[in-house]
Amino acid sequence: MPQSILLDKFNRMIVISGPNAGGKSITLKTVGLLQLMFQSGLLIPADANSKIGVFHNILTDIGDNQSIENQLSTYSYRLKRMKEFLERSNKKTMVLLDEFGTGSDPELGGAMAEVFFEELYNKKAFGVITTHYSNIKLKADKLQNAVNCCMLFHDELLVNLNYL
Repeated sequence: MPQSILLDKFNRMIVISGPNAGGKSITLKTVGLLQLMFQSGLLIPADANSKIGVFHNILTDIGDNQSIENQLSTYSYRLKRMKEFLERSNKKTMVLLDEFGTGSDPELGGAMAEVFFEELYNKKAFGVITTHYSNIKLKADKLQNAVNCCMLFHDELLVNLNYL
């Protein structure tokens, strides 16, 4: 199903919520893949009138990156990664964060994710974030250049419905 995604100075941060199996992660990965393809000089499957920018940094946190070798839990890994994101992010950065705030106690994870989200926003970074946390959705609703989006799964048709 085709998607229209708008990231510009008025919609810098997109927060996608919705049920599991609703297509949130696929949308996030599609944005990242198309951006990397474009910046590598490859043609992308997009409308002929599409416009796309160039980012100096594309930072991702997708999947669970526990490491027994490095003695990192999901929580430790995510904290370390967010520190790196905050150090490197600016107005020429795209961040792609899947299941933002997971790997910790839900209350603590949600609170930390909200702080990181606001800091990335204040650094003028662009991004796509998937989450189940209500506080992230509420924060996006209050920030002028952030937008909430929702994905739904249609039980009868067995397809994803996008509300971007």
